[in-house]
Amino acid sequence: MFLTRDDRKISIIGGLLLLGLTLTTGFAVYSAMRQQIESVLGRGLGVALQGKALLIESLVQKGLADTRALALRPFIVQSMQELNAQPHNDSALNDLTRNVNSLTQAGFSAAIVYDMNGNPLSHVGHFSENQSQSIPLKKHGNTSIIWDEQFILRTSKDVLDEEQRRIGSITTEIKLPQLTRRFSEIRSIGETGEFILCAPPEEGELEMPCLISQIDGVKFRYLKYVMEGGVLPISFALDGKSGVIAVKDYRQVPVIEAYAPLRAIGLGMILKLDEEELFKPITRQLKRIILYLAILIIAEIFLLNWFIRKLIKSEREARNAKETAEQFSIELRHKEIELSERLKEITCLYEIRRSIGLELSVDNVCQQIIEHLIPAMQYPDLATAMIELDGRRIISSNQNQNLVHKLESKIGVNGKVCGHLSVFYPENKPFLVMEEQRLIDAITDDLARWLERKQVDELLRVRLKEITCLYEIRRGMGLELSIDHVCQNIFENLIPAMQFPEITTVVVEVNGKRFTSTNQDQRFAIKLHANMHSDDKVCFECYKKSDAIGFVLQSKISVNNKVCGHLSVFYPEDQPFLVLEEQRLIDAIADDLAKWLERKQVDELLRERLKEISCLYEIRRGIGVESSIDNVCQNIFENLIPAMQFPEIATAIIELDGWRFTSGKCSQDLIPQLQSKTKVINKTRDQWRAERDPACTCWSAISVNGTVCGQLRVFYPADKPFLVQEEQKLVNAVASDLESWLERKRLERALVFVAEEQAHTIGQELHDNLGQQIAAIGYQARALEKQIFAAGNESMAPVAASIASQAQIAVIHIKQIAQGLLPFELEANGLIPALQTLAARIATTYSIICNFSCKNSIMINDENNSLALNLYRIAQEAVNNAIRHGKAQHITISLAFDEGILCLSICDDGSGFAGIDTNHKTISGMGIKIMQYRAKQLGAKLEFLPRNEGGTEVRLEMRMA
Repeated sequence: MFLTRDDRKISIIGGLLLLGLTLTTGFAVYSAMRQQIESVLGRGLGVALQGKALLIESLVQKGLADTRALALRPFIVQSMQELNAQPHNDSALNDLTRNVNSLTQAGFSAAIVYDMNGNPLSHVGHFSENQSQSIPLKKHGNTSIIWDEQFILRTSKDVLDEEQRRIGSITTEIKLPQLTRRFSEIRSIGETGEFILCAPPEEGELEMPCLISQIDGVKFRYLKYVMEGGVLPISFALDGKSGVIAVKDYRQVPVIEAYAPLRAIGLGMILKLDEEELFKPITRQLKRIILYLAILIIAEIFLLNWFIRKLIKSEREARNAKETAEQFSIELRHKEIELSERLKEITCLYEIRRSIGLELSVDNVCQQIIEHLIPAMQYPDLATAMIELDGRRIISSNQNQNLVHKLESKIGVNGKVCGHLSVFYPENKPFLVMEEQRLIDAITDDLARWLERKQVDELLRVRLKEITCLYEIRRGMGLELSIDHVCQNIFENLIPAMQFPEITTVVVEVNGKRFTSTNQDQRFAIKLHANMHSDDKVCFECYKKSDAIGFVLQSKISVNNKVCGHLSVFYPEDQPFLVLEEQRLIDAIADDLAKWLERKQVDELLRERLKEISCLYEIRRGIGVESSIDNVCQNIFENLIPAMQFPEIATAIIELDGWRFTSGKCSQDLIPQLQSKTKVINKTRDQWRAERDPACTCWSAISVNGTVCGQLRVFYPADKPFLVQEEQKLVNAVASDLESWLERKRLERALVFVAEEQAHTIGQELHDNLGQQIAAIGYQARALEKQIFAAGNESMAPVAASIASQAQIAVIHIKQIAQGLLPFELEANGLIPALQTLAARIATTYSIICNFSCKNSIMINDENNSLALNLYRIAQEAVNNAIRHGKAQHITISLAFDEGILCLSICDDGSGFAGIDTNHKTISGMGIKIMQYRAKQLGAKLEFLPRNEGGTEVRLEMRMA
């Protein structure tokens, strides 16, 4: 097989593209590997350089610290001061010489001491003579690093006396063998590796002194600060920067350099390696890689030619296949013509089946069949279609008189032939009899099945009307509706469900009441019936031949097995078309109405019981939070009167401990209020007698701890029927709840009284007995202190003084506790002076700001001092909470009286009340609960309010009589 000219072009171009792609990939891989190697080496050089930098800084800093410590030695300073004062003092000179000679044992290789005039006093060791190869440390004056076959740190420091005056100087040299060894380890990096240590150039100079460590040894050179190609990396190190860079060094050779500063001593360091040595292993392998790459390219070119040959072969095969396909195309064209005819028939069937729905009439369905059948025939412009059904004939619009050729198919519904479908040609035209006859037969089968479904749909629609009627009636029977609304709902849904709603009349008789449907109900039913089912009925004659049972249907309505009414449906006498199914529908509706009436009776009974339960619940919930008898009686009246059978004419009276509480009148818009509260004088405490109050209907005695202290009674001013048993039980339950509340309140008052008495007793004992005894102990301890001191036993006198002081402090604390438990000022002078004393005592005891203010003159008429005591205790507890829990530093107690309202406010700047939820008023803590109880005892309102500026306000408001 020979390649054509175009085939050769394809092979050459493909080979060149493959060659270029391979070479590009190779160069990209080589470049990426080179960058990766540079990055890895750079990080390694940087880490090594940082380690050397830390070592050099630490060694130089140590040498400088040793020299500074030497200049501060007291013996050397003292000897130099004596020699400055007496130059020929041999003793001082010997001491100085001895101290200087000992420096060689401290790590110094040489040292010399000068006096204040620069004359040498003493020296030891031999100083390096190679001063030319030194790097000055400008940050540390008179300090340099010398290279003399090893690193030597030379430092000069002034010696100062106690007044920081210069008395001389000292110069030392320290050999740094560890630095020398690390500086010479450049051989481990590579043959071209260099380690350079440089100092910044002198001002105005372009060269800087540097020590260069190479594989052949350490050299001292002056390098230029700036080269022609730019700034050297050493300049970055001297500027305090560190990093790794690939540049040309001072030799103009490409290298990888890591640079870092020695900030502590003002030097810069560089560690570098030539790129040639770095990439030498890669260069050695490059020839082998190139050989492999050439072999790979040649193999790829041969493989590409092989694939191209296969492509050429497949192209030739494609040409042959194309010729074969053209032959098949001619054959398929003939098949396509035949399939198009079949497709017309299939499309005809599809469109007919898709367009006929149960919601259409028979005429519309026949028109749809004719519209789609004619175009599917072989000669649609000459064909005529006709459908005969139940004596009706539907013909296509292109009707022709000369009907010669005919195809016909029968329409059978439920096994009975009810029509025909025919297709005619007016002239002699050949028919595809078999295919077109099958099409017509399929259409007649579809039409027959549609007619059968239509009949079933009409029957289901009638049943659906009845089901919808029952559903709507049952859905509309709510217990909150009246019998009028329920009957109206029955009329609106029952009449449309009848066969002839336009002539239907419905009558409901319940408990002597008669409800009759109106003409408006019939018009609504006729309209609804016409909109929903306009084509359901054919004629009245069909119904005359059915199983009609008359023109009146009636069903009984029984409630609790007792007939209480009837449901009747009427047609005019000349149209007795009512059937058995309608009788069943009426029976079902009558049964639903009876069940609704039974539920209605049960609901009314439950509503009465619910009123009584709600009354008890509200009374028990209300008396749980009330503290005054007036509010409790008001709560009882508000809930008991509406729970009675006739609340608008009912009156309730509570007599308790000589007081009579009477309710007001109740109406729909008015809650019964406490009409009067009167004192009963010289009244006999026995039950109410009929002759005393003949209108009284029910009553209940109120007993506390077995003693009758009052009664609760409810009466009507006129004779009304009572549910005596239920209302008497309700009155008894309310009286029992009132008894429990009275017992609890008396017990609470007794507990508070006992607590106050106990606090009074404890405070009196603390003030009169324990306080006096501890004060006596303090006086005796003071006397004992004086006797011990007079006896000369000074070690025991402080103990006695401590006992006396602690006793005095205990007396103060006892007085404060006694004042809190026993407010003497309250009993002696009243509430306002007691609150003033409380504020002053709090400010003195806790060292905070506590102020008291009183607006207007307040006169408190308080029997047995209970009002003042409760107000004082509330203020005392609020102040203690602010100090102990809120950490307050500023407290204000204010008392005001305005328009009959007494207001007590305690404000603080503390952290706030953690136990109070201002949204839900939840309370935690026994102290706060006691405050709430005291407020309830006073009939006051107690609130805990957060302040905008921080802290809490405890606010009490009560109405004064």
